[in-house]
Amino acid sequence: MGQFISSLFAAFYTKKMDIVLVGLENSGKSTLLSVLATGEPVETVPTIGLSVKVMKKQGITMKCWDIGGQEKFRGEWGRYTEGCSVILFVVDVADYEKVPIAKKELHKLVISAERGNTQPIPMLILANKIDKSPHMAETELIKKLALEKIQMTPWIVMPISAVQSVGIENVLDWLINQS
Repeated sequence: MGQFISSLFAAFYTKKMDIVLVGLENSGKSTLLSVLATGEPVETVPTIGLSVKVMKKQGITMKCWDIGGQEKFRGEWGRYTEGCSVILFVVDVADYEKVPIAKKELHKLVISAERGNTQPIPMLILANKIDKSPHMAETELIKKLALEKIQMTPWIVMPISAVQSVGIENVLDWLINQS
């Protein structure tokens, strides 16, 4: 009986968090999600459409929507931000050529998220693939993404390497603090 009551209590009083994970194709979103969920990077294929993973961390149930980064899926990103708790935007900091596209898509997403929500949605911009050389430093990425122009949406940049699990604890800490 005690186990049943504990389970019932946990079901009603567990914090829930909806996470939208976006970024251009091959930025490392699915690898990041694998590391967040299992602690291990897994070889992945490009996400076609979307994938949903539910994970529990420190008493918080996190439902994460990993949305494909190919051009044909980017128009849907804003739709998934409605009512979400946080947005994770992943950028491949070793792919200098794609950063202007990432900037354009990031700003479109921010405009869409601000329009569709009554409260600003916190955004964690993940500077992924810091294990590759050369790669952009955090300050360079902030400048190239024109993050100073994003003033209504609270944002922070974190350098990570999903494939080497570098900086993942910081991401989890940030997520837990947002719940």
